[in-house]
Amino acid sequence: MKRWLVFGWSVVIVLGLVRCVPGGGTSTGSQQIVCSLDAFVPNYAREVQKLLRWEQFPVRVYFERDAHYSPVWQTIALQGFDQWIEVFNPHIRYEVVDDPAQAQITVRFNPANADGRVDFEYYPSSGVLVKAEMTIGVRGNNTTDIRSVAAHEFGHALGISGHSTDPADMMYPTYVSNVPLQLTQRDINTLKTAYCHLFTNRGVSRGVPSETPVRGTIRCECGRP
Repeated sequence: MKRWLVFGWSVVIVLGLVRCVPGGGTSTGSQQIVCSLDAFVPNYAREVQKLLRWEQFPVRVYFERDAHYSPVWQTIALQGFDQWIEVFNPHIRYEVVDDPAQAQITVRFNPANADGRVDFEYYPSSGVLVKAEMTIGVRGNNTTDIRSVAAHEFGHALGISGHSTDPADMMYPTYVSNVPLQLTQRDINTLKTAYCHLFTNRGVSRGVPSETPVRGTIRCECGRP
């Protein structure tokens, strides 16, 4: 059975976005931020809406202790997250915190569906993420599917704001139920493009403290036939 991930934005920003410049760098107007989209190939950096990034690691993750929380589901979700971390550690890391006030990424479980969603705030001039809220659908209690949705949504929460067009990729907008999603080299290289400064000697733009963050949403409607 195919499940569909539908990409949607709650905010459309026309000016000031981090935009990718083929063969040059990512920029906001005349301000250069990272590096060439071809620094790490193959990738799908040109296919996504934009690439965002956290300014520092480890990023702090909090699991909401509401009525739907389950330590078992947390363990499964972290297994999904770790598919990325196993590749990118020590450059990209997370730590689980118990205080919601410390959280940069807040995770909730939703037993009503098998969908996923990430809401996030970021500085439009630099693409620096401020915070993210992730919802992981757990309807059916299928370990493989929960892990796959968690891994896919964590890719969004790390800054991949869009989807791949290759069915083999983790960030492709559909997946087959009960078949584990796996990271591909294209997934890896796309995230490396967002964090190019961690893997090269290129400079990076900082967030502007006086700037007001904007909000975006990626909805992944995984339960569609």
